[in-house]
Amino acid sequence: MKRVWVELDEWDRDFVTDAIESGADAFIVNDPGHAGKINGLARIDVYVKNAMPSNVRFAVINGKDDENNAAAVPDDVVLIVETGDWKIIPFENLIARRSNIFACVTNLSDALLVVSILEKGVDGLYLKDCSNEEKIGILKKIKQSRGRMDLSEGEVVCVEKLSTGDRVCIDTIGNMKDGEGMLVGDYSNGMLLVNSESLENPYVASRPFRVNAGAVHCYVMIPGSRTKYLADLKSGDDVLVVNHKGETYDSVIGRVKTEKRPMLRVVIKGKEKEFSVVLQNAETVRIVTLGGKSRSVISLMKGDRVVVFEDKAGRHFGYKVDESIEEK
Repeated sequence: MKRVWVELDEWDRDFVTDAIESGADAFIVNDPGHAGKINGLARIDVYVKNAMPSNVRFAVINGKDDENNAAAVPDDVVLIVETGDWKIIPFENLIARRSNIFACVTNLSDALLVVSILEKGVDGLYLKDCSNEEKIGILKKIKQSRGRMDLSEGEVVCVEKLSTGDRVCIDTIGNMKDGEGMLVGDYSNGMLLVNSESLENPYVASRPFRVNAGAVHCYVMIPGSRTKYLADLKSGDDVLVVNHKGETYDSVIGRVKTEKRPMLRVVIKGKEKEFSVVLQNAETVRIVTLGGKSRSVISLMKGDRVVVFEDKAGRHFGYKVDESIEEK
């Protein structure tokens, strides 16, 4: 999900409250006295425009020299970029060369444009020089929009019963629906869409905030096209929620539960290769099937079609790498 910083021109408590509730990630103020007032309403980052920290810089792009200077700024610095009439090319060039780019925008049309450039878009928006109503409109539109990733169809090859293992449940701070869950796999280049525990059943109450994700060694997809081991997850971490259409949004982990449970190994034949995922052997663990429905892992049969993610790239510390990596 894109970060959105909002410039506050004059003190307006109602606007600040609306911006916070609409998902603003930070405010930039001209009056240092406004910082205390904002933090009296919520715990949120506030920056004073004429006293920005060293990890935040402004850049105005009027030509190639300006662009090269901006690209040379270290990636750990948030670079807030203003480009004037050139709305696409400078951002394309900067996105290809560095990360942590924020675009100054003054209207919704420009905001929607810069968040989709090169399919990746800028990392964040800085809202300025427009009315408070326009800023709230941009905030709501951007924060409610979803990302996308390419999913495909896989075929169940077999389901093997395993011994007891350490299983990880991921409890998020939001509820999910049937057909939504997380991508999990024994390998980072082949993952299965594991459904949330959003369906009622005769045995236990639904837990729509939970994904029973699999064994501790498994990878799970997180924001930024990265992966993490389930064993490494903790409260406060970001995780990626995905539905059967490939629509995605970020959520936050509230709790991780690791317990010893009997396990199953589901082997999938994808378009590129065969891969697998180790999951708990339980009726409540469900896999997303084509069309957005879900099916219990214990009822999966050879030939069943399920929703998968495949990636040719390998991973190093969760990042894609272009090198020869073989996982068996």
